[in-house]
Amino acid sequence: MTNNNWQAVTVSTNVEAIEAVADILMTVGADGVAIIDDSFPAKVTAYYEDNSKLPETVKNIQNSVKQLAKFNIDAQPATIDLNGVSQSDWENNWKSYYHTTRITRHFTIVPSWENFVPCQKDEYPIIMDPKLSFGTGIHETTRLMIQALEVVTRGNESMIDVGTGSGVLSVAAKQLGVADILATDIDEMAVSVAKENLALNPIANDVSVVVSDLLAKVSIEQPVDLIVANILADVIERLIPQTWTLLKPNGYFLVSGIYDAIAKPIEQQLKQAGYTIFQHTIMGDWHAFIAKKECD
Repeated sequence: MTNNNWQAVTVSTNVEAIEAVADILMTVGADGVAIIDDSFPAKVTAYYEDNSKLPETVKNIQNSVKQLAKFNIDAQPATIDLNGVSQSDWENNWKSYYHTTRITRHFTIVPSWENFVPCQKDEYPIIMDPKLSFGTGIHETTRLMIQALEVVTRGNESMIDVGTGSGVLSVAAKQLGVADILATDIDEMAVSVAKENLALNPIANDVSVVVSDLLAKVSIEQPVDLIVANILADVIERLIPQTWTLLKPNGYFLVSGIYDAIAKPIEQQLKQAGYTIFQHTIMGDWHAFIAKKECD
């Protein structure tokens, strides 16, 4: 039986180390991470149960963060803070700063506890409750991905949403007219959160969500028009070769979660896999690619 208290463990670090730190936090048991990277130092936060295992967990985080220097990743200042959070309160803590936010020309992220009043006729809501799962819809990488969907979507497409997290990209895609969507996530809790958020958006009630390590357990009758992934950069490297056979000729692979230092290597890997770079966009320190499977 789990207890009712959680500790918010926050690592202060450089932007270039965000993805590596997030990976460390999830490796030692976090269900998701929250990232604030609009000032220095950036902060990566995850929640852990406040039990007898917590000191060892924090020690493992400290040691792993220190080891990043061996991989030429500067994680400074690499400080760790803990803040006790009651299980009954941690969802409400999000509510103090998570409000309706316009993120692109067509989309506005709306928490379920707030009312949505559109400012224009083609403005669409994405109802999201963040909970503990990474991906509230307001991070730069998510904005980049939704903008990419606005570029390539024409309606009636089929799509796979890899590492769906909160389900935000699936909702946006449905609002843009994508017909069939299969969403995946490696974590069962993330799948549960995604299903809850999809249920808040009636247009996305037919999205299927399954537990899968990237595309490992994906079985489809025919290739899809779109594959989207807003995930950790080191995972993207494993994902790229898995996408080719599941994508239709002239289909698009949309990918983000890519920070400055690795944008060029990811671009090279996409090209090596056979993709043509259709569009490369940048927001702050983050990059997104629309890669096309061009066929003569």
